[in-house]
Amino acid sequence: MPDPQTVQPRIGFLVDGDPDTELMTALYEHDSLGVRVRVPYHVWSADLRGRWWSQGTMFADDPDRTKHSYSPPSELDYYDNKGTVGLIGCRSGPSTQRFGGQCPDAGVGMIRASFAIEGAGLAKHYVKPNGLRSEIDGLAYWLGYSALRSTVSFKKDGSGRAMTTSATPVDDMELGRALNLRAMARATSSGQQTPEVTYRSQVFLQTFAKAPREWSDHLTLHFGVRDLLRIAAWKPLDFQSHEAASTKETFTLSGVERQPWYAVRTAVTSMSEATWTVSDRFLFNYADIGRAGVGRWLKLTNQYARGLDPLVRLLDLAGATVDAHMMQLGIAMEAVGYQALIDSGRPPASANSTSVKSRVEFLLVETGNAVTFGTTNFAQDFADSYNSVKHANRAPVAPATKAEHYQQGVQLLRAWIALRLGLKKAVLRDRW
Repeated sequence: MPDPQTVQPRIGFLVDGDPDTELMTALYEHDSLGVRVRVPYHVWSADLRGRWWSQGTMFADDPDRTKHSYSPPSELDYYDNKGTVGLIGCRSGPSTQRFGGQCPDAGVGMIRASFAIEGAGLAKHYVKPNGLRSEIDGLAYWLGYSALRSTVSFKKDGSGRAMTTSATPVDDMELGRALNLRAMARATSSGQQTPEVTYRSQVFLQTFAKAPREWSDHLTLHFGVRDLLRIAAWKPLDFQSHEAASTKETFTLSGVERQPWYAVRTAVTSMSEATWTVSDRFLFNYADIGRAGVGRWLKLTNQYARGLDPLVRLLDLAGATVDAHMMQLGIAMEAVGYQALIDSGRPPASANSTSVKSRVEFLLVETGNAVTFGTTNFAQDFADSYNSVKHANRAPVAPATKAEHYQQGVQLLRAWIALRLGLKKAVLRDRW
């Protein structure tokens, strides 16, 4: 199956910002492995850009490598007949060279970029974007939020019905104060002149600040919400698209100055096609926890990062052995239990010396009867399965038994999280 991010390579020109160098012919492309630009250059000539791929090479005119640049600028601007692309976080990649023969010595070097903003006026305007939008698989379902409204009316005699779908502007959903975190929806359609009209509502997570912010500032919040959806669904939900905005590039609409939102290409966020379907379900959704629950989760991800990160990443271990899953879950369980003990008032040294079994027991007490499995011996059983993988001198545990303990451990941590976010125990137990 082709990569959903793969596009046909574009051939155009690259501007390096140096007035003393000519435009560079370049090939721009992106896929799940990242953003790349390939640039041809002459070897051992006045084409100074060839030095971007000369690691380990000694030049007689610059033996101490101080007169010229030996790496590309961190921001580059590309353009072709399809438009402009601002390249952020540029660095040298591999290169190939040909020497000898009738043709001049030539090479092709690769430049890797962390982000490509398609349509950007200048790359430097997006080094610290003001805004970032992300489309996340399942987000609209979790929020219960749409830009479409459908109504059905029936004839009095019951002989038929009429359905009307309208696409009207809807208010943004405010999700948090940090970077004005919110969800926004927009509707699209295939047009009115075709036999079949398709309507679609796209829901985006958005952060926006008047002052430019680091990409990492935006992405921390976007990853946080994506991971919350993963915990709620226990499914590897991913980003589907991104858009960025800069207040340094504006246009005026109806007398109001606005910022254009341009598509972002990157491998930093591992985008993929949507997998969520209407038959899937969440353990809890936005209506269960509200804006306060989202805020609690974002604080939790910071305070419990050592445990929650490996828990969420379990969903990226497709095809791994049960031992690999149990090992990573054990790391998550130990870290969450450790921090929970500290939050309860236990000194760090005391929490650190607490056994795996005791940490699991503490989480079971906090979770109460919100899980569906028997908890009498679970703490010891889980510790035995985890230690059988972690320590070579421990008694082995049958794979099927480890798999059962793994599923129960995941349920325990998801239940603990749901309760921390505000879900009631009685409601939670009915959701499994």
